[in-house]
Order: sequence, then C-alpha cells, then structure tokens
Amino acid sequence: MSATAILGMQWGDEGKGKITHLLAREADIIVRFNGGPNAGHTVIDRGKEFKFHLIPSGALYPEKTNILAGGMVIDIDLLQREIDTVTEHSSRPQIYIADTAHLILPYHRILEQIEGSAAQIGTTKRGIGPTYRDKIDRTGIRVGDLKRPTILQKKLAAKTDYLKTMWPVVEEIRSLDVNLLVTQLQESAAPLLPLITNIPTLIRKGVTSGKEILFEGAQGALLDIDCGTYPYVTSSSTTVAGVIAGGTVPPSALDRRLGVIKAYTTRVGNGPFPTELTDHWGKRMQTKGGEFGATTGRIRRCGWLDLVALTQMVYLNDLSDFALTKLDVLSGFEKIKVAYAYRLDGEEIDYFPASAEELAACEPLYKEVDGWEEEITGVKRLRELPAAARRYIDMITETLGVPASLISTGPRPEETIMLR
Repeated sequence: MSATAILGMQWGDEGKGKITHLLAREADIIVRFNGGPNAGHTVIDRGKEFKFHLIPSGALYPEKTNILAGGMVIDIDLLQREIDTVTEHSSRPQIYIADTAHLILPYHRILEQIEGSAAQIGTTKRGIGPTYRDKIDRTGIRVGDLKRPTILQKKLAAKTDYLKTMWPVVEEIRSLDVNLLVTQLQESAAPLLPLITNIPTLIRKGVTSGKEILFEGAQGALLDIDCGTYPYVTSSSTTVAGVIAGGTVPPSALDRRLGVIKAYTTRVGNGPFPTELTDHWGKRMQTKGGEFGATTGRIRRCGWLDLVALTQMVYLNDLSDFALTKLDVLSGFEKIKVAYAYRLDGEEIDYFPASAEELAACEPLYKEVDGWEEEITGVKRLRELPAAARRYIDMITETLGVPASLISTGPRPEETIMLR
C-alpha cells in the first residue's frame, strides 16, 4: 500500500491538478479531501484542457476510483456539470461522494455577498465560507441528508426561518421558499444519489487491501485556516492535517507527502505578499505564466520565490519530496531573486510571522542568482536543462532539505522531468 498526499506549499495555484493527473496513472483511488468550487485545478488530457473545481484530477481515467471526501463542501449542480463534461470527453468517471460532506446552498452565496466577506478578504463568491461556518455551527446540510427528504425539509425549514429572523430586510433571504428549495435539491441530486456513500469505510478498505491512493489538496498551505495568513485564508485545512481529518485516513498510511511548489510565487485576492512584484518583471511572470485564476479569472499577483514561507510550510507538512512547477516561465530572466529572510522593525528574522499585520510590515531580504536565456518548455531530462536552471533547483532543494522528485517544464503531462 502507498498513500500519497499532494499538497500546495504556497497560496494555491501551484499546479496540483497537473501533478495529480500525472501521478493518478499509477494510482487506484484519487481523493479530494478539502475545499469546494473555490479551487480550480487545470488538467490537460489528450490535448483538451479541463478546469476542475470539485471532481478529483484523476477523473479522466475511467478505471480509477475518484472520491469527494467529507472535508469538502459541494455544489451539486456544478458537480453534475463536471461529471457530464468528463463523460463527453471519454467515459463516465467512477465517482463516490461522502455522505458527511456539506452542501453549498443558494443562501450561502447570498450571505457571502451581503456580509461583505467577499470584498474584504477577496473570496471567490462561491459561498464557501458560510457553508463551512454552518458546519462548525452544526447547522449545516450534509450530502447524506439528500437521501432523507423528511429530515432535509426539517433542517432547511429551521435554517431559513433563522436566516429570515437575522436578515428581515434582505429580499433574497426573505423570499426563500423551503418547499421550492427542497424540490430543486431533489431534482438536482437525483442522478447523484447512488454515488453517496460512507467514505471512511471505502478508504479503509483501500488502505487495508493495498491500493495506491492519492489525496489531492485544494488551495495551498499559506491559505490554511490555522497556519496561513489569517484572516486572508480559506475556510478549510489545506495542510497534511486536513488530509487526515477531511480524507479520513490514519497518519501512518501517508508514506509520501508531496509538496507542489511554483518556481516563483503567486497570490489571488487580498492579503500580505512580501515578495510581490509590481514592476515589469511581475507583469512578465503574469503574462508568460498565464497567471489568471482558474475559478474566477482574476489576475494573480506575482513575485519572487519566498524561501522563508516555504521553509515553514515544508516543516509543518513534513514533506518527503516536492514537485517544482512552472520553471519554464523563468526562462529569459537574466537574474532571479529569492527571499532568504525578512527585515521586521529593523531586525532580520528567518521565520514566517503568524500575524498578517506583521507579515505586511516585513521587507524581504534577497539573494540573487543567475538566470538563463534558453527556453526549456517540454524538456524531459534534467541534464538538458541549462546549468543555471539546475543550480536554481539545487539551491531550493538544499534550503528546504527535501529532494525534488518532479520538475514541470510546461502544462502538459508529458512536459515533466521525473526524478523519482
């Protein structure tokens, strides 16, 4: 048995979709363990590009088992559309949905708008935060409730009555009709009902029978609700701890913790970003790297690689190895900078502050390394990379203390250097 967790080590958008799709060739079960349609994983299969928000990136292999685990929040209409898209491309994917995952409902999107969190934090406006809040408040509607219409009706009536009391002047809330909502949910959920099951049992059987399992994370470690740049974070656990809780797998089963690291740094939405570039170099990264959000289309903020933040996240996730992505985007940079420390209140620090306010006040301290002119898109062997590119990889490896196992030199699966 081999269980691998694939985890983003930055602010998301590291290329986890490509890496998961690539490694899923040798896996039996692929599990999305956290998040919802706020994630966007781009996958290219036989020349066609897909942007998955809910289904695992292994869904394009019809013989693989794909699981949406209990740590997720799910929009069932979007899920059905994604299943239909994959079915049209190849064949219907094998999908199983945790009965303990929570449903994103119309009022969650309304609440995100009227409460202002979407603008303040820079969320995707998909209702993710309000859905996770209901989960913590123990007033959420779970996927398993779709199989119990009477219970579903009762829970929704209680929730909508409460919302109308809290927001009596908001027309979208005041006009919520429980009977209509239940009817719409049942119609949308009908094709998915056979897929809803007890996922901990399914994963346990996979572990004990020696199956190869991939756990695919959404977002990145710097967006973790506990370890990230709070409050500019997502609402779920994006670290290895989220794999264990949301994916319902024992820690001892995770023999590989593969971190995905972009060769530079990007961030979508608001929040501190010490190495952000607002000059022509940042613009060049945006343009050449196609740095636009897969979920919202928003331009990603770009900057130099931050080894201070990465060192912290590598430690917290106990990485066994890492995949370096978008190395090809840095071709043509004469010099490349990396942050090795920060200056805070006049003092040099080598740790990642827990406070977003402190992080915003940090000045990055850089060391400069040689870049390379050669285009490396599609290179498949390490020895074919320019010497400066190999030195850049070595510098990252030595700093983080874990080996690189994959180097991505383009968006297609075949544009990868396999080191392990």
